Amino acid sequence: MAPKWDYVKRVKKGDLGDAKSVTAKELRTNLAEVLNRVGRGGEQILVKRHGKPFVAIVATYDLQACQALEDYSDVKEWERMEASGELDGPGIPLNEFVKKHGP
Repeated sequence: MAPKWDYVKRVKKGDLGDAKSVTAKELRTNLAEVLNRVGRGGEQILVKRHGKPFVAIVATYDLQACQALEDYSDVKEWERMEASGELDGPGIPLNEFVKKHGP
């Protein structure tokens, strides 16, 4: 899991690091330029709508890094649950879970 300070700093305080921002209107007007800045220049672009963060555009290697971190966190959580006895079997198949709880 992420260190507590990282969660507080990044999520609760809205710290988006050194990501540049554009408005949705600017993105529509300059889509090719923004994509080149991300894809070739490695920038992370935050798109704001009505002055609030809406989506981020990141390079594929940034996305892969985020997914790897999430996978690592998931494995650590699974190991913790397994060690504490919270898991009492192999679980249920995904299709049964979706039937019961929805997609």
